[in-house]
Parts: sequence; structure tokens; C-alpha cells
Amino acid sequence: MSVLIYEKKDHIAYLTLNRPEAMNALNRELRTALGEAWADFDDDNDMWIAIVTGAGDRAFCAGMDLKERASMDAAGTTGLQERVPRRTANPGAIWKPIIAAINGFCLAGGFNIAMQADFRICADDAQLGVREVKRGLMPGWSVSLPKLIGLAHALEIVLMGEYITPQRAYEMGFVNKVVPRAELMSETQKWAEVMIENAPLSVRGLKEALHRGFTLPTQEANVVANHILHKVAVSEDIKEGPKAFAEKRKPAWKGR
Repeated sequence: MSVLIYEKKDHIAYLTLNRPEAMNALNRELRTALGEAWADFDDDNDMWIAIVTGAGDRAFCAGMDLKERASMDAAGTTGLQERVPRRTANPGAIWKPIIAAINGFCLAGGFNIAMQADFRICADDAQLGVREVKRGLMPGWSVSLPKLIGLAHALEIVLMGEYITPQRAYEMGFVNKVVPRAELMSETQKWAEVMIENAPLSVRGLKEALHRGFTLPTQEANVVANHILHKVAVSEDIKEGPKAFAEKRKPAWKGR
């Protein structure tokens, strides 16, 4: 059984963490499979949006596989370089939109996967948190969290290490929408379909421009944005939008 189910349909890539018996915890095999799937999604011009979620009813992802970590510590292999045979990527380095559909426990490294997505749709019975402090660990990736939800909220999550309800996560600005568990995937699908109606190069360019310009002064951010969006200005799709409007039809985007 594959630890990751990776499917493609109608410009949407679906990544389903598939270790439900271990609450979709991240072991070496799953981390490698995720990295390869993200790289494939990034390289595939026919894929415009990605949805990542967890298999089963219990968890989106419970974070690091601590049983594997304990075994590696005992064997003295913790921190050794893993052999990765193909190109890998992480969602934070991809300019195509990514939606996390959060079901069940979303903890530690699983919280990080959700954090690196652009949108987070959360089931109302989920439980979120960064609980590494309760295990003597230090999640270095959490340094990016204040940019998303502010320093006070980030400190609350990381230093206390307590579970966060979906409603609290929504109040903090971490979650975009909270829905009943039965509606999670249908709502996530709706968000993806809205973006698929939009010009893919414009979507990617704007995502990159907003991310790169977030910490820059306005003038510098505008320079960066103009540079990034130049490839949209010379694309075929920039002509298709006005043409479709004039002809009173939906645009037929080509992504080039």
C-alpha cells in the first residue's frame, strides 16, 4: 500500500497522506513520497491547483513518526542524510495554489504542511497544534508562523503546545473556513474550482508577487511584482481574457 495517494484530475492534483493506522505520521518513506509528488505537481503544466489531505477519519497528519524517530535515535542514525533518488520539492517553494483540507488531528509537522498551503479549510471536529515543546523538540519551521498569524498568536501556539480548536484557529487567521466534517472535501473542491476559472499564469504570478513583496517596502515590492508579472504580460492568455469577454464566452486558458 502506498503511503501517499497522488491523483490528477481536471487541473487539480490530489495528495492524500495514506498512513491512517499511524494517524498519517511522517516517516521517511512518506516524507520522500511527498517531496516527489510536490516536485511532479510543480513540473506538470497541466496541474494548476493542489489539494492535500489525510486518509481516514482520525488525522490530517499527526506530525513526525516519533516511533521511527526513537528507533533512529537508539540506532544513532538520527540526522544522517537520506538518499533521495529523484527531484523533490516542498509546498512553500511552489507558486501554484495549494489548499489543505484539514480533517482530524493536524499537529507538529502536519501543522507545518497546512501552514505551507495557501488556503486551509478545516473540519469542525479537527484538533490543531504545535506540541513539540511537550516532547523536548524544537520545530525550526515555526519561525514562519508569525508572518501568517502574528507574533502573539504564534507564541501562544508554539510555547504553550496546547490543542487549538478550529474556531480558535479561524480567529487567529490560520484557517480560512471551518465546515462540518461531511462538507470538508466538497467545500475544498469548490475553492479549487473557483481558482481554475481564473487565468493560471495570473494566479501563479500574483501568488509569487504577494509572497516576495510581503516584507518589502512598497516601492521595492512594486518593482519585484512588475518583474514577476512580465511573463503574464507577454503570454497568450493575456489576449484570451479580453477576447473571451468580447465574445461573451468563458476564457479557454492555456497556461502559456
